[in-house]
Amino acid sequence: MRSVALLDGGLGQEIYRRARELSSPLWSVAVMLEQPEVVTSVHEDFIRAGARTLSLNTYAATPTRLREQGMLDRLEAIHQQAFNVLEKAIKAAGVDVDIAGCLGPLVGSYKVQPDRSFEDLKAEYDTLVRLQSRADVFLIETMTNTLEAKAACAAAQASGKPYGVAFRLEDDGKLKSGESLSEAIAAVAAYTPTAVMLNCCDPELVTDAMPELVGLHPCVGGYANAFKSVEAMARGGSVDVLEARPDVSPGSYTEEVRHWLADGASVVGGCCEITPAHIRHLADTLADEYSFVRFSQLAGLD
Repeated sequence: MRSVALLDGGLGQEIYRRARELSSPLWSVAVMLEQPEVVTSVHEDFIRAGARTLSLNTYAATPTRLREQGMLDRLEAIHQQAFNVLEKAIKAAGVDVDIAGCLGPLVGSYKVQPDRSFEDLKAEYDTLVRLQSRADVFLIETMTNTLEAKAACAAAQASGKPYGVAFRLEDDGKLKSGESLSEAIAAVAAYTPTAVMLNCCDPELVTDAMPELVGLHPCVGGYANAFKSVEAMARGGSVDVLEARPDVSPGSYTEEVRHWLADGASVVGGCCEITPAHIRHLADTLADEYSFVRFSQLAGLD
């Protein structure tokens, strides 16, 4: 039976949905500061659903974004809180899982390449890696350009821990920067990521691109979103304006994931609007065909 790393789902969006009365540019981080029990409950639900690698709720907690909100002085406290709420959930569930440090875009999701140098970007990612040094693995997510991806990879590689890097594709199958998937993989190859993935794009896009991705890196995967469109947010809107696709049910999402696995994916999970119910259905439906493991276990399966 082939081993597959099973990630959690759309952590931030699930947290935000459960605390809908709160609206903030910091998204689920703001919920964690005011209602930490909500974040713990979401983590626990994903663990009980079958996820074996759980991301810290720090996607929006970059120095750049906190500085914009006048909260840079709370950077370390926010990261400590992210560990506290996740560790509480792990203890409650009593399941052995990986804690994944989260390295997302430094400015915001769905943007083009920042007007910054590699050294400047890497220094900020170095800070995030240091703050999340207790993590078992790192996940670099929603990369839209190779400059930011390389900076994040350099910081994650220096940690000495397993890590994956995930790119987001636009409808044309390219990154927001205009770079192709093959160019993106080639750009990070020297940093030897454990896995290269696609995330936060339509499930159908991941399905279409997976055969090519499998041929470009030894260990690959995908975790898609279920948004109708992210264009409003890409233009500067908040997560409040985003809508979920009603057709991406737990059953239909599992069928897309089945295609990825058949093509050779070794890492699956979900991104925004993929709920614990989706992950549970996926884990239960495919349990007879695949052994779901922690991301850190992939390094020893070659």
